[in-house]
Amino acid sequence: MCGRIVQAKTSDYIALFDVEQDDSAVFTPTWNLKPTQSALVIADGDKDGIRRLTPARWSLVPTWSKELRLKFPTFNARIETASQKPTFRRSMKSRRCVFPIDGYYEWQTVSKTKTPYFVHAGPGSVPLALAGLYSWWRDPGADEPGLSAAGGGAGSAASAAPDSAADAACEPDTHGDGWVLTATVLTQTAAPELEWLHDRMPVVLEADAHGRELLDAWLNPDVDGSRLAHDIEAASAAAVESLAWREVAPLRGDGPELTAAV
Repeated sequence: MCGRIVQAKTSDYIALFDVEQDDSAVFTPTWNLKPTQSALVIADGDKDGIRRLTPARWSLVPTWSKELRLKFPTFNARIETASQKPTFRRSMKSRRCVFPIDGYYEWQTVSKTKTPYFVHAGPGSVPLALAGLYSWWRDPGADEPGLSAAGGGAGSAASAAPDSAADAACEPDTHGDGWVLTATVLTQTAAPELEWLHDRMPVVLEADAHGRELLDAWLNPDVDGSRLAHDIEAASAAAVESLAWREVAPLRGDGPELTAAV
């Protein structure tokens, strides 16, 4: 699984992924980002085709849910079954994103003892890109249902964002008028190199020139994600070879010292 991530180098994400930043959002670097908090995700833009870096609530909420807080955790989704699960299947088809990260934490459990490790790109490598899904959710109690966050009418592009695969994750003032962008990190069976740590791992997309074609396909809403699942899993398992990890102290507070080796 993947339940804590580090997102501290926003400028690196913008340069590496060649994206525009959502200027309306303020994001503070964090070394201990938890589910339900605001994480940065990259998704294809609206009809202008611009790819943007924008905040999303880390725990996916499907559009049909009446509550923002679900009775079951949705900060992770299994790539093997996401296309079949009602919560994730619409997003798997055409609402995909990536979480650009410096690394993530995982706990090794031996008997009753849990030891945290920081998993990150190896020396000289670029930031990691975790495959994810997104979904728009709107508070049923928001005034004037059907109006977009940008203030358009029911027929505007922004108002169609939650229900149209062609529309983007990123719209002006996305968190206004009751709209909330939510997202989840996909996981898969751990590669042999990481089985000792946990039986699951996040799906890693390589952001270098070698893996860019697959990453671009993943972010393309015109491509059915279920058709990419096998290739994505295989590429992720291979990408583990370029990762590194180290034991860290128990996570308390927030700061760069959390990633230091013990």
